[in-house]
Amino acid sequence: MTTKNNVVKMPNSKQVEFGDLNLQLRLDGKSILNIEKRLDESLMGLFINGNGGMRLPATNKLLIVLQGANQTSNVGDIDIVRAFDKYIDEGHTTLELFTTIQELLEDSGFFGKEKTEETSGVSLDNDPIQEDSLL
Repeated sequence: MTTKNNVVKMPNSKQVEFGDLNLQLRLDGKSILNIEKRLDESLMGLFINGNGGMRLPATNKLLIVLQGANQTSNVGDIDIVRAFDKYIDEGHTTLELFTTIQELLEDSGFFGKEKTEETSGVSLDNDPIQEDSLL
C-alpha cells in the first residue's frame, strides 16, 4: 500500500515518511488511550525505567506508537511492518525511529510544555522594607 500521494496535512499533526508510507501522526486523548491499552503500559513507561533513567523501547513497541498515532486512513499493522522493513532497507535505524517517536511526543506536549519566563517590569519587592515592619 502506498500513501505518498494526495496527503492533506492535518492540523496539529506530524508528517513522517516511513518506508513507502506518508503518515500523519497525532497524539490526542483517544490515540494515547488506545496505544497504552495495546502496550499494557503508559507511554512514559516506555521511555523511563524504574530508576527514572531513559531507556530505548523495543522496536515493536515503537511501531505500536507509530500505528496508534497514525491518522492516515487505511493503514493497518501489516502496512506498518512492511514499511518498517523498507525503512530499514533504505538504511534507516531503529534509533532514528525512536527519535521520530520522541519528537512526536514532545510536539504533542506529552513531556510538558517549556515554560517561558515573562517579565512585566513589576517586582513584588517594589516598596522599601522598614526594619520594624518585619514582625
